[in-house]
Amino acid sequence: MKKGLLSVLTIIMLVAASSCKTRMGKLERSTDYNDLYNGAIAFYERGQYGRAKILFERISPYYRGTDQAERIRYYWAYSEYYQGLYQLAAYQFKEFYQTYGRSPYAQEAQFMEAYSLYRSSPGEELEQKSSEEAVLAMQNFLNRYPASKYYQQANDIINELQVRFETKAYNTAKLYYKLSTGLSFRNYLEAALVTFEAFKEDYPDSKYNEELLYLSIETSYKLANNSINSKKEERFGKTLSLYREFKIKYPASVYLNEIEDFFERSNKALEILKTE
Repeated sequence: MKKGLLSVLTIIMLVAASSCKTRMGKLERSTDYNDLYNGAIAFYERGQYGRAKILFERISPYYRGTDQAERIRYYWAYSEYYQGLYQLAAYQFKEFYQTYGRSPYAQEAQFMEAYSLYRSSPGEELEQKSSEEAVLAMQNFLNRYPASKYYQQANDIINELQVRFETKAYNTAKLYYKLSTGLSFRNYLEAALVTFEAFKEDYPDSKYNEELLYLSIETSYKLANNSINSKKEERFGKTLSLYREFKIKYPASVYLNEIEDFFERSNKALEILKTE
């Protein structure tokens, strides 16, 4: 019984799929734009977004300036979004709200532009250009629609992406630190210090700042200790300055013993320099 029912369902699905292909084939050869428009809407409503997109793209120039044009652009954008073509969808949503700024769907389209960019953004270990574009688009949306029903969701996404940026910056800083401890460490000491400082400026409230400031002291000491004599006094002085900053900011830190050691070694090196 079950096997027979399964066979019937399979046949129905195959017939339906064949019918859709036949219908699509006829539409692709058709020059009847009313038929093409109705076919595109029908495919969209059945969730056949790939076919719908092809037809919306074809008929869009013909319907430009008509009442149907707004609906075509709106459905076209969602057809790309539901296929996972997020960058293309973002473009289409932007085209929609810029063209139809008074539409009741303009606010939704501007949010969906930003949301599509967010969906296209990669993990924190990769280039974050689309994530940065998403934050900018979300912020523009919030500025324009501060009372929107999407307001909280937009804020949550911005916060999520900011954490992603922070994590990537932290991982980059740690990478430079690891390079500064390798065989060619002299080539990376200054770069590591620059990266630590940039992170502190970009993320002043980050939970990673204590660790990175400790690594700054270690790296600064290492740079000073491996410098020519004419640069040692300035660089050991920088190490002591970082030490004092750390003591003020993190008086109960787990790194206190380590930074005290760098403090003492830096002072001893400076004393030796004065006698030379």
